[in-house]
Amino acid sequence: MTRPRCRHVFLSGALFAFSAATGLGAQVPEGRGGRGAAGVAPQASGAYDHATAPIARVVRTTESISIDGRMDESAWMTAPAATDFYQVVPNEGQPITQPTEVRFLYDDDVLYVGGWMWDDGEILARMARRDQGVPDIDIFAIHLDGYHDHRTAVRIATSPGAGWVRDEFIVGARGGGPGTGGSADISWDPVYDVASTVTDEGWFVEFAIPFSQLRYGSEPVQTWGLQIERKIRRHGEDVMWAFLPRNEPQGVARYGHLEGFENLRRSRGLEILPYTTARAEYKDIPRSSGANFDNPFRSGRDYFASVGADLKYRLGTNFTLDATVNPDFGQVEADPAVINLSAFETRVNERRPFFVEGADIFRFGEGAGGGSQLVNTRRIGRAPAGSLPNASKYADVPSSTTILGAGRVTGRPTGGWSVGVLEAVSDRAVVPWVDASAVRSESEIEPLTNYFAGRIRRDLNQGTNAFGVIATAVNRDLGTDALRGEMHAAGYSAGLDGQLQWANREWAVSGALAGSRVTGDAEAIARTQRSSARYFRRVDAGHLDYDSTATSLSGYFATISGGRQRGSWTGGLTVDATSPGYEVNDFGFQSAADRINYGGDLGYRMPTTGRRFRNFNVSASAGITQNFGRETLGKDMGLSVGATHISQYGFNARVNKGFETFDDRLTRGGPLARAPGGWSANLSFNTPPQGALQPRLGFNYSEDDAGGWRKSVNTGVTMRFRDISELILGGSVSRSRSPAQYVTTVADLRATATYGNRYVFAPIGQTTLDLEVRLNLTFTRRLTLEVYTQPFISSGDYGDLMELAAPRTFDFLRYGYDSGTITRGVDGRYAIDPVGDGVQTFTVSDRDFNVRSLIGNAVLRWEWRPGSTLYLVWQQSRSERPTSGGLPQGTYGNFHFGSDADRLFQIKPENTFMLKVNYWLNP
Repeated sequence: MTRPRCRHVFLSGALFAFSAATGLGAQVPEGRGGRGAAGVAPQASGAYDHATAPIARVVRTTESISIDGRMDESAWMTAPAATDFYQVVPNEGQPITQPTEVRFLYDDDVLYVGGWMWDDGEILARMARRDQGVPDIDIFAIHLDGYHDHRTAVRIATSPGAGWVRDEFIVGARGGGPGTGGSADISWDPVYDVASTVTDEGWFVEFAIPFSQLRYGSEPVQTWGLQIERKIRRHGEDVMWAFLPRNEPQGVARYGHLEGFENLRRSRGLEILPYTTARAEYKDIPRSSGANFDNPFRSGRDYFASVGADLKYRLGTNFTLDATVNPDFGQVEADPAVINLSAFETRVNERRPFFVEGADIFRFGEGAGGGSQLVNTRRIGRAPAGSLPNASKYADVPSSTTILGAGRVTGRPTGGWSVGVLEAVSDRAVVPWVDASAVRSESEIEPLTNYFAGRIRRDLNQGTNAFGVIATAVNRDLGTDALRGEMHAAGYSAGLDGQLQWANREWAVSGALAGSRVTGDAEAIARTQRSSARYFRRVDAGHLDYDSTATSLSGYFATISGGRQRGSWTGGLTVDATSPGYEVNDFGFQSAADRINYGGDLGYRMPTTGRRFRNFNVSASAGITQNFGRETLGKDMGLSVGATHISQYGFNARVNKGFETFDDRLTRGGPLARAPGGWSANLSFNTPPQGALQPRLGFNYSEDDAGGWRKSVNTGVTMRFRDISELILGGSVSRSRSPAQYVTTVADLRATATYGNRYVFAPIGQTTLDLEVRLNLTFTRRLTLEVYTQPFISSGDYGDLMELAAPRTFDFLRYGYDSGTITRGVDGRYAIDPVGDGVQTFTVSDRDFNVRSLIGNAVLRWEWRPGSTLYLVWQQSRSERPTSGGLPQGTYGNFHFGSDADRLFQIKPENTFMLKVNYWLNP
């Protein structure tokens, strides 16, 4: 069998369900009879023992296997069946309520899996797009640890009738949920064949998974890690083959074994995925202020096209090369709308397939406190970060930087080693622009940049212990003085991490240590020192040293955590420190430096299902945050409670108390201020996942000792119709009042109490409505439609302007009341005389705002041949953020749903249409 008849998509959504005829039954194995495993699970009350984990056997076959979900070939009966399955929930350790048998066959090219899920009750099934969460249907899944490294595995799951599939890459030998554990990466989209039949006796599944889609060792005789799971939704029953109690550490390290592989032939290791895209953009191009001519670069009806290719090639026996040429990294779903009034960058998740796949190898410090993200691939191909000259009126600025190429080599040689190397190059962005006289010029606003990341990790003692190292480098070819003053010439980081577990994984200690160094022009390094992550120019911070002539900056990050992770009672302690000079934002993600965090938690979880509750947990936590000047910036403690009733209704609640501390970010680089204490609470409810209607509801409330507060309601409902459609409605509404929102800083030598600057604030009241509507339609196994829209409305009403009265306080002087005078001009700006003597005044604009945004997209996916997909995408966005300007006071800042909603649909839309076609080749 050179390549199976692949019946589901590569890079696309869900599958259609078979309409099973009553007479199409699977081959009935001899001795079916019994109703599941006999007795209590072998490890229901004892610790996990790797040597006695369950064993299944795979048998080589020469018979041709037809993937039709019937398993009527005689070869299936030559393979021994895995039959002993035990409940994780609701009745932990008890045999499965419906008998299940799983068999394994293989030939030179393909691993075959057959599952017999006998069932004398209602079988829950529907169609859904690939990788979608489906809490309402029955599921059968297999987990394969091909390297048998006890750390990584793949999971392939399907439903009755094979109307849905999910395939994911799993990393982790610690916690993560009953029976499975670890973290999952659903970007792994292998090409394989699956079929299922449903009869009055149960439902039956047949997989054909090419070895070319799996990763495994090179030994002549091999044993793989194996886990098998089944979910019987009408009972709320989760079942595992390699059983472990819920209060035990879960994950790949606790799998059973699949024995019997001999002389596996190395599969053809080359896959090529060429693609072509076309894009049309229709948007209103406004005339720039100060120009008497239209934009010469954009007409409002613009068209683009590109071609490229992705490549995957197996290097030897244990390494894989992934490469891309002129990659198409367009996202089919826009990033969500958000209002950011802080000084910190908003973190956006990576969604581009090339970078999402294989990202697990570059994770650093996980399990060791907060960790540090040294590799954030959203930096590659970012929007150009340089500035245009002030004279520019129109410019042809791209939304992202062109990625010339990217490559990744990953592998797992023998001895528990894992290796990963990532290299990418983004092109320089030379942008044409014109001034008010229509004179054309060019400016480079993003340099040619090289990104590199290398990672080595070794797992020992069946994944119980591990250590690793990582290194990253970013090098830029800065060709202009402007660029040299705006960004680093180079940024480097390196780190080591590890974990140690003992007493059968009952106790664990994890740690990580990383260092960073950035180099560049003195102005670029000075910008970094002044950034919101560290504020080196804080006048009252004796532990910070601002050096405007420095051409480099170095720092470190360190963390250690440890505790008990097995049993009903768990808990631990964590300490981490980020030095003031630590900076990894060239390739990683970091919002703050100059921090030391201490934390601890203690929790109890109900070991088994009781008479009234499936699960119950309670935990307490406490934490303290300081900077390197030993100033306390945070101190809190909290209590959490969660429970799920036998009926599968449940709740989660948390109460948190924060104590009065200091804030070294409130004044945006000015002196320390006081941070008032306060408290917060949240409560959420969940309902049974089965059925056509699934509502959800949550509440949040917080307040502080200075009169600030926030309250919000989150609600939604999932509705399912005719087994092919799903409508998800969700949203939140929040109201808040902050007693002191930063506005600006004004230099004034008379402000001696605050070191020659006036730090201007105002209270702000904010109301936000955030809605989400998502419709998923699954027409056939290969054809799906997703429609998504997010209306977003927010208003901000600033109160009386005021200034910080003194450092280390939360006291303010209101202009016109406590100090000075304030007058609003016809242009909407406030003229402020802070003393009232007319010697020095300054102006501040009216900051009241109303934000209205509507983001929507529709994506049609069609798998027109195995592994090859056509995408048709429509994206629309509407947005505006008007401010008061010269309009009467009160024009903006007030939330009026009716008028805001009407205005939302009056905003001129921006429409984008995209067509992408790829073609999967496996020569």
